[in-house]
Amino acid sequence: MDAIYQVDSFTKLPFRGNPAGVYISDMEHDYETCIKIAREMNLSETAFPVRTTDDNHYKLRWFTPATEVPMCGHATLATSWVYFTELGVDGDIYYETLSGQLKVSRFGDDLKMDFPSELPLRIDCDGPVGEAVGCDGTTYYATVTGKLLFEIAGREKLERLNPDFSMLEKLSVGVPARGLIVTCKGGGEFDFFSRYFAPWVGINEDPVTGSAHTVLGPFWSERLGKDKLRAYQASQRGGEVRLELLDGNRISIIGNAVTVIRGHMSI
Repeated sequence: MDAIYQVDSFTKLPFRGNPAGVYISDMEHDYETCIKIAREMNLSETAFPVRTTDDNHYKLRWFTPATEVPMCGHATLATSWVYFTELGVDGDIYYETLSGQLKVSRFGDDLKMDFPSELPLRIDCDGPVGEAVGCDGTTYYATVTGKLLFEIAGREKLERLNPDFSMLEKLSVGVPARGLIVTCKGGGEFDFFSRYFAPWVGINEDPVTGSAHTVLGPFWSERLGKDKLRAYQASQRGGEVRLELLDGNRISIIGNAVTVIRGHMSI
């Protein structure tokens, strides 16, 4: 039997943030087995880390119930939280992933993830995206991650959005899309707000999305003239994300987590 955890990421409170599965095993499982486990967990992502020959170095893969994904921030945070708080790992952790090497450091209750970042570029498809989302806005595209970014006016509009997911999944905008970030300028303690939709990979709405902030960070940093940002993802569960822009198209994504389930899985 292998260990299985469920961790709520980007929150200090249970039942908020974004839940992720973390499957701890001494062996790497094949694609079909990982998909079956991810479907059994029925969360937006389940992480599958496997230790390599080096101390604190792991291979890490992420699966939705439908497919493997190239990057997942909240499940990386959840995996690191398990290693630091449940399994007693000390020092920085390094992951080899489809998105290159990722580093996670612990500072008290805060975990800081070092991820690649990407400034999205303006593309001309405001009409089709706006029709699927049900709101006017301006569209941008991140070529590496395949994420669309749709900027709208006001948190109230953002929170009221009810996208047509069937229309969104069939959206034809001339570029391959893996997810849609809808965002607006912040107020008060937060620099910006967002929501994230990804019916293309089997997730209609993701509660709090680390990988989306690798695009949101550069986008809002350029507009606001700030290298340190505080963000809120305004899903039903909600979650806070802190960001620090780094040199070399890198970004620190900072958040908290809480373990809500500990157990074993027989396969």
